[in-house]
Amino acid sequence: MAFRALLIDDEPWALEGLQLWIPWESLGFEVCAMCGNGAEGLERMEELQPDLVMVDIQMPIMNGLEMIEEWRRRGNWSTKFIILTGYSDFEFARKALKFKVSGYLLKPLDEEQAESEIRMMGMELMKEQEQLYIGQIALREQEMLTMKQALLGKVLSAEGTQLMQSLSQSAESWIVCLVQVSEKEFGRWSSLASEILNGRDVLYIIRMRNDLVSIVFGDVSPGPRRTSGNFRKQLETLARRLAGFRTYMAIGSTESSLHHISNSRITAEKALLHAFYEAEENSIMDYADIQNHDFQRHNQQVELIERVLGALQLIDYANYQSAVEFIEQSFRQMRVHPDEARKFVIYLLHEIRAYMRAQMAEDSENYRMFEIPELDEALLTLDDLIGMLHSCGRVCFEFLLKESVFEAQGIVQEINDYIHTHYQEGLTIKLLSERFFLHPAYLGQLLIRKNGIGFNELLHNLRVEEACRLLQMNQYKNSEISEKVGYANYHHFLKQFEKRMGMSPNEYKKT
Repeated sequence: MAFRALLIDDEPWALEGLQLWIPWESLGFEVCAMCGNGAEGLERMEELQPDLVMVDIQMPIMNGLEMIEEWRRRGNWSTKFIILTGYSDFEFARKALKFKVSGYLLKPLDEEQAESEIRMMGMELMKEQEQLYIGQIALREQEMLTMKQALLGKVLSAEGTQLMQSLSQSAESWIVCLVQVSEKEFGRWSSLASEILNGRDVLYIIRMRNDLVSIVFGDVSPGPRRTSGNFRKQLETLARRLAGFRTYMAIGSTESSLHHISNSRITAEKALLHAFYEAEENSIMDYADIQNHDFQRHNQQVELIERVLGALQLIDYANYQSAVEFIEQSFRQMRVHPDEARKFVIYLLHEIRAYMRAQMAEDSENYRMFEIPELDEALLTLDDLIGMLHSCGRVCFEFLLKESVFEAQGIVQEINDYIHTHYQEGLTIKLLSERFFLHPAYLGQLLIRKNGIGFNELLHNLRVEEACRLLQMNQYKNSEISEKVGYANYHHFLKQFEKRMGMSPNEYKKT
């Protein structure tokens, strides 16, 4: 971006010469305006805030030195001035030094000297701009560090206390929104948050830990202590844009000062826990709505574990399902603390795995199908945990009831239906295994047993079959058909099509 230059001289021909003779653009400047005396120059400087002013000394109404003196008196010390003077005005030029004039040029102007002086001014402005930017970054980093300490309720230094007091004055009230997001998806979340929340002056986004972010918002509007409607709308927009991956957001209490911002963070954490029982992903919890809802302990955990393991021992799938449903209902009704619920279910899954391992021969490799995947426990909801228990149960009883084809067909048919519905998307065996809570290797074996072919072969068959149908319609280009049936790469589509049909798409159209 070019620096702005204002030209002031009472002689029109001199102004015209300054504008035409000097290569302003190549020197990094643009001439924003020209005027003929110091009084008018003051008005234009207030209006345009130029970076550089070239001004003649001798002018009617208000001369150049009087104008510079008044501009400095108003507190504007960053503006660069180059004064234009004749030999008889040299003493005036010397006096200008006390007004921090950056340079002077003698009339008539030497074009080469003038260009050199302006280039030097440009370099000084760039250096000052860089220093200002570095200073702003350093200040922002200090604000973020101090803000994080305040959020954690740590005792601040005298300097930190003073900084928080100063920042507090920039808004009427303060509030914290906590965002829980997977570490793997933090980059995408951060980009979206910066885009949607951009433009807010009183806003801090602070990473508390790998999976937790604090958004500290200052509401500048006076009024009752209530979350700003505009801020809430922005958070809801952010939540909608995050559809497709999991995040949870919670708003804490409103505080009048940053000295008490840790209270807002603590209440936001309490509200965030209640997302565990929410069926809707990316919802926003508000402490004001749930502050009277308390969590409880579940005192029947041992009995529940015995009931689940007993169902496995008796190979009683109905009783297993009933036990899992009771776990869900009782946990939801009692509002068991999320940490306790997660620990219980994960422990139960390990107990089930240990039981299944004991039922297998020592040299059997089938136990791998019961391995529990690495989980981001903090983001698991009750629905997730119950889904894992149901899926684990299906796999366990399918193994235990080797003679029962019905059990195996049930889940495979469900998976086949899903593949037939979503084959045009970027399906992979890994995505399917995550959706149906099955080990990828075991899922692949189930599909081969049911279909006689592997997952990839089935996927390509479905896509090529649909491509043939679209080719017969003769409405789309081959590349468009490739995308419609799920191929991101046209050459990959061509290879699979020719492999199955024995001809190219163009040849197929002619048949």
